Amino acid sequence: MPKLPIKALPAGDSGRLLVRLNHAYRGDIGRYDIARIRNTANGESKMVLVLGHDDEDAVFMPYDIRVALGVEKGGELDFSIEKVGLLGKLVWYVNPPDPAVSIPAWIAIVGLGLGVVGLLIGVVTLVCPSTS
Repeated sequence: MPKLPIKALPAGDSGRLLVRLNHAYRGDIGRYDIARIRNTANGESKMVLVLGHDDEDAVFMPYDIRVALGVEKGGELDFSIEKVGLLGKLVWYVNPPDPAVSIPAWIAIVGLGLGVVGLLIGVVTLVCPSTS
């Protein structure tokens, strides 16, 4: 990957943990995909939500992601980016510091767990009926 200058996210994206990167540098990573971006200079990496941008000469990221990657706004980032699988997406959804993302993810996981328990109880009662 080329070295790209690092810029702050546009004002409409403030407070969101995402990286905006032109499609020319994303490969098969689509809009709203989760990817691992790695700073090849120091080996630091972070799973991020990826969106596009028209600017082919910069990567846009917020403060928290810049700190995690060990880079400064205005500096250059020599990076690699790779799509994560289903497990990586699940990890990203339950671990972000943004409660608007993590709380619904945890509610969904608890709901899925309760649904599986309910299904198991229903199957056990059908397979092993009471003899009273």
